[in-house]
Amino acid sequence: MRSKRIPAEEQYRLIMECRQSGLTDHQWCVEHDIKPGTF
Repeated sequence: MRSKRIPAEEQYRLIMECRQSGLTDHQWCVEHDIKPGTF
């Protein structure tokens, strides 16, 4: 089953949180249970 699409505002918030974390995209995704391929 596919997950619901995340609204653009929430996508932007997650991207900004990732960028400000200092982690690589992959590391941040793993820590937040997000598949790196969908990020």
